[in-house]
Amino acid sequence: MSAHVICIASGSGIPIFSRKKGNLENFPFSVIGSLNGVHMFTKSLSITLLNTLMDDYCVVWKEYFESILIIGISSGCTKDALEKLLLSVFNAIMLILGVNEVRSLKNVEKIKRELRVIYPVIDRLLDCLDCGDSHSKYCSDLISLAEVILCNENHQIKIMLDTYTENISSAYTCILIHGKIAVATEEWWDLHPEELKLLAFLASSDSKSNIKDVPVFLPYKSPKTRYRLITCSPMPYMHICCLANQQHSLNEIERSAINCFNTNLEVLNSAIQCFPRNIPESLQLDLGVLGLLLLNKNRGKYLISTIPSSADKKRICSYSHRSDILRTFFYRSVLKFLHTKNNLHEYVKRECLLNDEIDSSFDKKEIKSDESYVSTVGTETYWCSEYHKCYAIAVEENVLCLMYNSTVPTYAMKHIARKVLKAITCNKQLCW
Repeated sequence: MSAHVICIASGSGIPIFSRKKGNLENFPFSVIGSLNGVHMFTKSLSITLLNTLMDDYCVVWKEYFESILIIGISSGCTKDALEKLLLSVFNAIMLILGVNEVRSLKNVEKIKRELRVIYPVIDRLLDCLDCGDSHSKYCSDLISLAEVILCNENHQIKIMLDTYTENISSAYTCILIHGKIAVATEEWWDLHPEELKLLAFLASSDSKSNIKDVPVFLPYKSPKTRYRLITCSPMPYMHICCLANQQHSLNEIERSAINCFNTNLEVLNSAIQCFPRNIPESLQLDLGVLGLLLLNKNRGKYLISTIPSSADKKRICSYSHRSDILRTFFYRSVLKFLHTKNNLHEYVKRECLLNDEIDSSFDKKEIKSDESYVSTVGTETYWCSEYHKCYAIAVEENVLCLMYNSTVPTYAMKHIARKVLKAITCNKQLCW
């Protein structure tokens, strides 16, 4: 499997960047020019070119503000997943440039230099597609959702974070463990799931310094006003993040992080040991469970574990295979029947917000149609195969997907799933 993302300036046709994943050669300029030329030709005829499907490949075109064209080419993934990927790539661009600069796009060479900082973020987004890299530690990523890690120490870490939040006078703070959100303030969770994911990717991207300060826009919350994403790393694989304004001093924030967290390094180190299981050792599940994927639709977060049993730790070779099965089940069945959502209303409303053209009649009409669409979503779905079974259940805002051994009776899957869901959501120490 392979994937390629190309960003082009719509007005000039100049490529801004190109990123790829998997066994795919770099496209020559002639191919990029042809892909752009097809889009320009259909646009001149007032036709919107959306996608083209082939036996092995899918190509999707997406233009934003008539200034940026993003083209995605992939094999082995669905058209919907590729469209979600392109939207996430555009949001990553917005994270650095903001809406005003994206609209104008005056100096393409300057834009190229500014966007280099998000290359690792785009590469992580490409990891959300299955690109055949079974050894990637990011092979469990899901598009448009932020990944979390559950530790028994999360409750204690949350207390430290609250103290840190009060000291720096910033309501937007969180702690990442191996790039996954462990705990965060309510204000941080109020951000859009796309923003949560992109900020986590940017904060945990490779850096030679233990502290970094990156100017960012929030694509949904604040596309015109710049924040500062400040990240401190008191120990390997852990990042303390905050969104600050221009008045905050970098030295003061670093000093507060040291004072609040360096006295509890044992607790933090214990929390880090939850990876790669992503759930604590004390949470023992049914032996028939091979993997789990838990989502919270309201907050746009998810937890994935493909080593639910301590006895499975030696079977690392099956880790990526289980992740692939759970993600395939999610994209092809759960997303369609249990997690379906009319994204048109959200996207169009955001476009209107950016253009200061919100219309109350539009809101009422679109929300009504959205509700009628969501009412058709089911509450359970399952797959059965020769080697494994998958089952998903939606309870309020949570959706739990479990992968079972094929020997588990089909009638028992629902009972086990409800038991697992209760064990995770009712445990206050885990902070789900």
